[in-house]
Amino acid sequence: MFERLVKTAHVAERYRKAPLAQERERYLEHLHRSGHSHDRLKRVNHLLLAVVERTKINGKTPILVADLFEAAGKWVAQTARSSTLPRSIHGAQIDFVSSASGWLRFLGWLEAPCPTPEKPFSNELAMFLHHLHEERGLTDMTLVVRGSLLERFFAWLSGRGGSLLTVTPATITDFFLEHRQRGWKRRTIICYGQSLRAFFRYAASRGWCADNIAKTIDRPCMYSYESLPQGLTWIVVQSLIANVSGNRPANIRDRAAILLLAVYGLRIGEVCALTLDDIDWDSERIHCRRPKQRRTNTYPLTREIGEAVIRYLQEVRPRSSHRQLFLRTNTPHHPISSISLGSQIRAHIRRLGIQLPHYGPHVLRHSCATHLLSEGFSLKEIGDHLGHRSAETTQIYAKVDHQSLREVAAFGLTNVTDLLDDHKVKSKSHQSRFRLDDLRKVANLNLGGVL
Repeated sequence: MFERLVKTAHVAERYRKAPLAQERERYLEHLHRSGHSHDRLKRVNHLLLAVVERTKINGKTPILVADLFEAAGKWVAQTARSSTLPRSIHGAQIDFVSSASGWLRFLGWLEAPCPTPEKPFSNELAMFLHHLHEERGLTDMTLVVRGSLLERFFAWLSGRGGSLLTVTPATITDFFLEHRQRGWKRRTIICYGQSLRAFFRYAASRGWCADNIAKTIDRPCMYSYESLPQGLTWIVVQSLIANVSGNRPANIRDRAAILLLAVYGLRIGEVCALTLDDIDWDSERIHCRRPKQRRTNTYPLTREIGEAVIRYLQEVRPRSSHRQLFLRTNTPHHPISSISLGSQIRAHIRRLGIQLPHYGPHVLRHSCATHLLSEGFSLKEIGDHLGHRSAETTQIYAKVDHQSLREVAAFGLTNVTDLLDDHKVKSKSHQSRFRLDDLRKVANLNLGGVL
């Protein structure tokens, strides 16, 4: 391994004669198998040599992280130039400690950190989340959100010296009043109210708290369909896709992801969960797992999306044992997370210079729905396309169908009967319209040569 990372055999011999050569070489092989780049391996190889030359490592006594920081300080003082910026020196120290810690942790020679104190009511929270997953069938993302909200409440309750048995309706009120003064919005209060009500309902069934706590947790009034879906117009979507172009690897990957979000109305988590096996090239179909519905939807693989995905696979996606479609462009090439990919797409949307309440990738899902609505698809068909479990979820998009609303506002009462009869005929013919071929026509985006 040393011979592959240095220029001459003389330099390689220096690395091989330094202490713990076998242990360093074994760790470098591990990093190579994990997908780290050649440049990164060269950097780690150089840093590990500096580590063994400036620390006393014998494999018997665990090394303290504080010792690594001390060695990093000596190394920087000896190698840094007088013109080196302080932030560059700090970055070099962190890289030194990080590489050394990873190597020693791999060997089992790094002193174990002090165990973090157990979070309050962690056992009760774990049992509740297990109940939600096994009995209620909630998705993993919902469990993460519920757990995060409840952890904050438990930390607040523990800080006041309280327990679940001592919780009263007044305790819950104090929690909301205290945090409402810190700027909590109505939507945030609703989320906390839902989580706390569900938990204390479960806690009462286990005898952890009083029986009436859950019933006393109310939430602010939220009117059905009081807010409009914040999507982009289809012209703006076209502009977004046109702007995410070029030969940058990240742009090639993001372009394929944006097309999947806009055409199929997928959620960002569903895009990140796509695997190589989900694309049926022979049948020109793409299969998407819907976690909320516990089912898989099948869509036609349009030419534009197929070409974008093929380009990503041929030019950008590295060789990897991971089956997920989208991977990180930087090493190690692990599957990209929804947070990371969402941040990249959010940045692309912000570069358009338009004002939106939210810039996340979910606006493309709204854009897909409003575009299908403008193309004449029914709310039921749009709901099936988006994977909605209930038709009520899709009804909010009727508020943004301005053309239909104008038509409703324009007709006279004398023509109501004729309009109703005409609507029945259109509905019957329209119900059979939602076929894959029709969706393919709409999904082709009509980008006018942008793709």
